Parts: sequence; structure tokens; C-alpha cells
Amino acid sequence: MQSKKIKRKLNKKALLVFILIIYLIIIIIYYFFTLPVKRIIISGNNLVSDAEIIDVSGLNDYPSLFKVSKKNIEKKINSISYIDSVNVNKSINGTIEINVKEYKILFYNMLNKSIVLSSKEEITNDSLLGVPTLINYVPSDIYNKLIDKVNDIDSDIISLISEIEYSPDIKDDVTINDSRFILKMNDGNHVYIDLVNFENLNNYKVIYSNLESKGIIHLDSVYSGNNQGTIVFTPFDAINKEEVGDNELSQ
Repeated sequence: MQSKKIKRKLNKKALLVFILIIYLIIIIIYYFFTLPVKRIIISGNNLVSDAEIIDVSGLNDYPSLFKVSKKNIEKKINSISYIDSVNVNKSINGTIEINVKEYKILFYNMLNKSIVLSSKEEITNDSLLGVPTLINYVPSDIYNKLIDKVNDIDSDIISLISEIEYSPDIKDDVTINDSRFILKMNDGNHVYIDLVNFENLNNYKVIYSNLESKGIIHLDSVYSGNNQGTIVFTPFDAINKEEVGDNELSQ
């Protein structure tokens, strides 16, 4: 017997559906690969502007989302001296989120006109408002320890300091304490403190709240050697009266 050949008709509808699916897949792939960065969200920055971060990261022209690398963006932003760390996230809606953590500004060194960061890097800057100013020379070994000690102080306490002056305790040409400093506070008080007891400064707000006048607060070895734990404080009024009395006696 002669076998009959069966002719199968082309299913035009199935072919059309298949072509349509392939077309949609291509369109979707093309859309995602050409999707531009539509929005950039930056958080955590105070010292570095959004514009600088966008410029350094190479996103100022809003390139294709899939052509930019998270690691590459993070590497570029980390090159900014003020930046401690950065985390970048991309979303398929065209959004890039950049979260940065900045180094803490410790103080402004008046001698070399530089800002000292918690990273110990010094950045040349003519001035910066709201930052404690170191006004005189400090020996290098003590200077490096000062940076470490200030870094351990809460940021809100650092913001209360106006000036830092190196003032070793010397009596009769004998150095009693070579790591002592005078801090001039924004509220008008002066604080004597040394490197050994520098962490006492974190208690400044509590100490200040118990004072009834402005004056000199000892948080250095004098304070730490006080067995009763009371604050060694001399009001400016008492100092002025003593100076007036001394002047009258000398006359």
C-alpha cells in the first residue's frame, strides 16, 4: 500500500503570537538597556554638596542606568577627601540612591590653614564656620594625640568649642602638665583640660547646666584628682575682683 503524506497547515495565529512575544521581549530589553538615570537621591552629606557628588560620580549627564557600575560610582565618590564611606543602589525605575558617610571635622588649624578630619587628613581651607580653631603651636606628638582625643568627643560637644589653645601647666620653669589645653566655649566659659582627661568633655552639658555664672572650669588633672568628684570652677566675677584687689594693694 502506498502511504499518504499528511500536509500540515501553518498555524498563522501561533506564529503571529510567537513573533509578537519575541518583539515584546526585544522592546523590553532595549528599554532597560537604554533607560537613562531619571533621578538621583543623595543622603548623609553635609560637607560635600550634591552637585560635587554628582559631578565626581560621572552622573551629571544622566547616562544609561545599565551603563553605570555601582562599584565604579562608589570608588569615584570615595575619592572625595571628606567621604568616609558610600553605598549606591540602583532601581529599575531609573533612580540611583547614594548614601554617604562623611568624616568628622575635628578642628581648624590656624597655623597651616587646614581643616583636620577624623581620618587625620588635613585639607587646606581658609576658614570654616562653626568649627573649633586651634590658635597656636602644639608639639607633634601631643598634636597627634589631640586629634585622637577630639575624635572621641561627641560632635555636638565639639560644636560648642570656639578656640583651642595649647597651654602646658608650668610653674617656676618646671613643666607640671605638658598636655594641657584651654578651650574657649561658645557660651563664654573657659575649660582647662588635658589629654589624659579629655573624655571628661563629653559631660560638659551636664556640668554647664549646674553652673550659675560664667567662669573657668577645670576638667584636667585638678578635676580628676578631686576625691569628692566636685567640679573645680572659678567664676569670672571672682577673678576680676581678685585682680582689682591686687591692683589696689600694689598702689
